[in-house]
Amino acid sequence: MAGGRGALRVPERWTDYIPLGCRMPGTRFIAFKVPLKKSFDQNLLPEERFSPRDLIRKVEERKEELGLIIDLTYTTRYYGREDLPPTLRYTKIVTMGHKIPNKKTISMFRYMVKKFLTRNKDNDKLIGVHCTHGLNRTGYLVCRYLIDVEGMEPNAAIELFNKSRGHPIERINYIRDLQKRALKNCEPKNSGSDVFREKGSAPAKPQKQLVKHHPSQAPLAVPRSPSSTKEQRPDPRAQGQPQELGHGHRALGQRQQEHLEQRHLEQKKLERRQQKKLKQLEQNHLERHHQEQRQQKKQNHQEQRQKKKLKHLEQNHLEQRQQKKLKHLEQNHQEQRQLEEQHHKKMKHQEQRQLEEQHHLEQRQQKKLKYQEQNHEEQRQQKKVKYLEQNHLEQRQLEEQNHLEQRQQKKLKHLEQNHLEPNHQEQRQKKMKHLEQNHLEQRQLEEQHHLEQREQKKLKHLEQNHQEQRQQKKLKHQEQRQQKKLKHQEQRQLEEQHPVEQRQPCSSAPRNCWLPQELSPARKRRRRKHELKEQEMS
Repeated sequence: MAGGRGALRVPERWTDYIPLGCRMPGTRFIAFKVPLKKSFDQNLLPEERFSPRDLIRKVEERKEELGLIIDLTYTTRYYGREDLPPTLRYTKIVTMGHKIPNKKTISMFRYMVKKFLTRNKDNDKLIGVHCTHGLNRTGYLVCRYLIDVEGMEPNAAIELFNKSRGHPIERINYIRDLQKRALKNCEPKNSGSDVFREKGSAPAKPQKQLVKHHPSQAPLAVPRSPSSTKEQRPDPRAQGQPQELGHGHRALGQRQQEHLEQRHLEQKKLERRQQKKLKQLEQNHLERHHQEQRQQKKQNHQEQRQKKKLKHLEQNHLEQRQQKKLKHLEQNHQEQRQLEEQHHKKMKHQEQRQLEEQHHLEQRQQKKLKYQEQNHEEQRQQKKVKYLEQNHLEQRQLEEQNHLEQRQQKKLKHLEQNHLEPNHQEQRQKKMKHLEQNHLEQRQLEEQHHLEQREQKKLKHLEQNHQEQRQQKKLKHQEQRQQKKLKHQEQRQLEEQHPVEQRQPCSSAPRNCWLPQELSPARKRRRRKHELKEQEMS
C-alpha cells in the first residue's frame, strides 16, 4: 500500500522502521520517525499508519508526556503545527539529509534543548526528535549534544541511542564524525603550555571557547621561546674553559634578565591580546544573547499569534457549527411544516373528492330518474301520436270511400238520364260491378289489416300491463317477506332474551305437534343468499 504520488507520497523505507523508540536513560530525549497526517492514510495499511495523534497516544500509554518536538526534516508536507495540540511546543530546524549538519544547525539544536530544560526544571517532560526515519540526522544531533554538552564518550552515546531507538545509525560519515569528537576533546584546550616544541614546528591554534573568562582569573601559560631552550642545553665549550666561569656566569645572569624582561613583555602582549579576545567574545556573546532574546520574543509573539488564531478559528468553527445546527433545525422545521401542509392538503383533497363523488352520484341518479321520466313521457306521447294518426287515416279512408260511392252513383244517374244503349249499359254495369267488387275486396283487406294492427297493439298493451302487474306483485311480495323477516328476527331476539322451555306434545293434539326446530346450516346459507339477492334487487 505504501506509495502514492506528489504531496501524498509516503517516504521510501518509512514502513521498515519502528514508529517510536524508548526514552534514552539519563536523558529526556526520545527518537521517532516522522508522523504523517491523515491524508496519507489512503496510501497505507491500517497497521502501518502513524499520525501525530498516534504519537501522543503511544507516549501517554507509557505514562510519559511530550513537551517539545524538534522537526529535522527538509520539507513541510508530512504534517504541520495545526496537527499537534496547542499545549505542545514545536520547532522546525531544516536539515539536509546525507550530509553532516553545519555549525548553525548544531548551535540551534543546543539552544532549543537548553532553553527547554531551563524552562522545564520542575517537570519531567520529554524532548521528541525526529527526521524522516528518526535515525541518521536525529542520532547525529542527539549524540553530538551528549558528547559536547554532557561529556559522554562517542561510542557510549552511539550505543545508547541505537538501543533506545531500536535501529542503529546507518550513515558511516555521521559515525566517523562523532568518533572524531573524542580526539578533539582530548587535545589541550589552551594554546600556551610548558611543553617544548621542536624547531620549525608551528604553534598549535587555541580552540575557540564560548565560556566567559573573568579578568581576575590567572593568565594562560606563555609558550617558551626557542632561545630559552638553547640556553638550558649544556654548552660543550664550557667544559673546556674552566678559567672563564665568572665571566660566563655574569653573561648568563645578564641574558637571564634580558630573557625575563622579554618574557614579561610577551606576557603583557598576550594578556592584552587575551583581553581583546575576551572583549570580542563578550561582545559576540552579548550579540548572540540579544539575538536569542529577539528570537525568543519573535517565537513568543508567533506563539501568541498562533494561539489567537487558534482561538479565533475555534470560535469561528463553533459559530459555524451553531449556524449549521440552526440551519439544520430550520430545514427540519420547514420540512415538517411542508409535510403537515401536504398531509392537510391531501386530506382536504380527499374530502373534496369524496364530496364531489357523492355529488356526482346524486347527479347521476337524478339524471337517470329524469331520463327515465322523459323516456316514459316520450313513449306515452308517441303512443298518443300513433293512435291519432291511425284514427285520422281511418277517417280519411272512410271519406274517400264515401266520395267514390257518391261519384259512382252520380255517374249511374247520369247514364240513366242520358238513356244509353242497353249493351252499353250492360257493359257499364259489368264494369261498375267489377269495380265495386274490387273496391269491396280492398276494403275488406284494409279492414283485416287494421284489425290485425289493433289486435297487436292490444296484445302489446296487455303484455305491458301484465309486466307492470308482475313487478308490483314482486314488490308487494318482497315487502311482505321483509316484514315477515323482521317479525321473525324480533321473535328470535325475544326468544334469545327470554328462552322458553321446550313444550311437550299435547294430549289432545296429534303426536307430531312439536315446537318449530332450529334450521339446518344449509338452509341458513340458502336464506342468507336469498336475503343478499333481495337486497341487491332492492
